[in-house]
Amino acid sequence: MVKTDNTAVSHFMTQPKLTSRQASWQELLSEFHFVLEYRAGSSNHVADALSCRADLASLGVGPGPLRRAGKARQFWVEDGLLMTKENRLYVPKGGDLRKSLISECHDTLWAGHQGEERTYALVQRAYYWPQMRDDVETYVRTCLICQQDKTDH
Repeated sequence: MVKTDNTAVSHFMTQPKLTSRQASWQELLSEFHFVLEYRAGSSNHVADALSCRADLASLGVGPGPLRRAGKARQFWVEDGLLMTKENRLYVPKGGDLRKSLISECHDTLWAGHQGEERTYALVQRAYYWPQMRDDVETYVRTCLICQQDKTDH
């Protein structure tokens, strides 16, 4: 539910005629499930008070690198998790989570210490992060078991 104090905005998704800019916004917004509801500004004291605070305006989300790169459509939040196309879970940097996922797809009995390509295929089936392939390659190349089993010809 998106509440607005602008009557025109509340009817935006049902407009019969749109400018090219409005059409592009409508196309972008059609990927999301929401309802626009009009609510008079005078009856929405909290939002009205927040919109008057200049110090909070600087905290808003502007067109960041993701939006400028045209990647905003590729991500969405589902059950508190950031998802990407093909319903893959975005794995943030920090901690050992990425390394643990690679380990699970490489070191475990069911994974069987496969090579870089097979390990990458397993990880990328359910997860996404930038430079994932590089991380998988580094992990597999430094795997002690794989190094010991490697035969030199």
